[in-house]
Formats: sequence, structure tokens, C-alpha cells
Amino acid sequence: MNATKKIITGLVVSLLMSSAALAVQVNLNLWTPESYPPVSGFPSAQWVVSPSGQSVTEVGNGQPSLFYSDFNARGSDIRGSVSVATGGDDDYIGFALGFRPGDTTNPAADYLLVDWKRTTQFFDFGPATTPGTTALMGLAVSRVTGVPTADELWGHTDFTSDTSGGVAELARAATLGSTGWQPGVEYDFQFLFQEDRLQVFVDDTLELDISGDFPDGRIAFYNFSQPEVTYRAFTRSSIPGPQPSPIPAPASLPLVVFGVAGVVIRRLRR
Repeated sequence: MNATKKIITGLVVSLLMSSAALAVQVNLNLWTPESYPPVSGFPSAQWVVSPSGQSVTEVGNGQPSLFYSDFNARGSDIRGSVSVATGGDDDYIGFALGFRPGDTTNPAADYLLVDWKRTTQFFDFGPATTPGTTALMGLAVSRVTGVPTADELWGHTDFTSDTSGGVAELARAATLGSTGWQPGVEYDFQFLFQEDRLQVFVDDTLELDISGDFPDGRIAFYNFSQPEVTYRAFTRSSIPGPQPSPIPAPASLPLVVFGVAGVVIRRLRR
């Protein structure tokens, strides 16, 4: 390998290592649990953080509950994994984006819910002011407004009889929209969350890609009636903005341009 190629190879490796280093490990000890009101016959949610702060497990088969970050998520690339211990239950795991502390009792709440059901199931959470609904198997993204009932969260429904809030489903996942999660399998998630766009990758496949006007807020782990769910090894980095146009070289000097990982490197030959 000649000297020029060695220099270029070194620059490529250095740039890639610098890009990877920008991802910051998330400390889950700084996150906070928050739940919707208890539903009849269901225990309170329990979020148990590991001593390292690198994973958290929701151990209860309980009420709709969230575990939210200590940072706002908009403008971030957030990655990590989720898995359910082997067992017989088949309910909701997921995430919220744009969630704000206190939103479980906030009539002005407005956030995105990405949740995943293992099987299709009808249920009526009583006593309640709304009728029972059917939760569809698969991964979907919905918009939550106000304070929905458990029935509305379960069926991605906004009942006109309930003026306190509701859930409006926006899209089903590209390949997992009618496929349930499997116990004992660890799924890698990636979220690219911007003011006007949300992209969700599962195991490196783009599953959800929606545009809109999305409020800023926290990212949260979400659980509804599903025990033994572990969220692990989450990282956060900033989504890069548009790159500036390169400055033209003097016309009298020939120019060699190398493109490396979205960065323009210029070398002038003399």
C-alpha cells in the first residue's frame, strides 16, 4: 500500500471511529416511571433498573405504564433492544416519543405511541366509561391526546363519548404490522425522531416512517399488561444536519476529492 492510500485509509478509520464515539450510553437510573390510573384486577406497574443502569425490566402484568428519559428525544438517534422473557402472556410492549412528565393526567397531552401486540385480543377494562376494544396483533404507531381510557389505549381508539382523550392509529409497520413479537427473542430498535418525521427500524429494517408536526418531549418505554419485559443497552446521538457545500478550490490547482462517510476530504496536488 502506497503512502497516499495509507493516509486515506487512516482517515476513513478515524472518521468512522469518531462517528461511533458520538453515541452516548443512556443511564436508566436517571429515568422516571409514570403510570395511567390502575385498572380493575391489574396490579401496579413495577420498573426495576439494574445496578449498572444499562437495563430496566417491567415485572408486573399491570396498568398502562411508561418509564421516561431525563432528556428530550427530538433530534436524536436512539438505539437499544427489548425482549420478553419466555412466558404465556401476549400483550403490549413499546415506546412513546414526545412524552412529557405528567402526561398521564394532562388533558393537553400529545405524544406518539409505538406499541407491539403479540396476538389479537378483545378486552373490556371495567369499570370504565368506554366499551371494550380489540387490540390487533402487530407493531403500529399512534398519536395519543389527552388522557385516554385503558380501552382506548388497548384498541387504538378515540371514543366520542369520552372527551378526556383518545388514541388515533397512524400507521402499521411495513413487515411487522400484523406479526406479533416472540418471547425469548431480543429485538433491536432504532428511532430517528425529528420535528416533522419519525422513522423506526427493527433489526435494521425500516418498519415505520411517518411525517407530521410532532411535539418535543421525552422518549419512554411503554408497557400494558405484559410482565417481564426488559429494555437494554440504549444509546443516544444527535441526528446530523445538512452538510455545507464544499468551498471550490482555486482553478489553477487540480483537485482530487475523496468522499468518506458523508465528509468531503480535499487534497490539492502541486
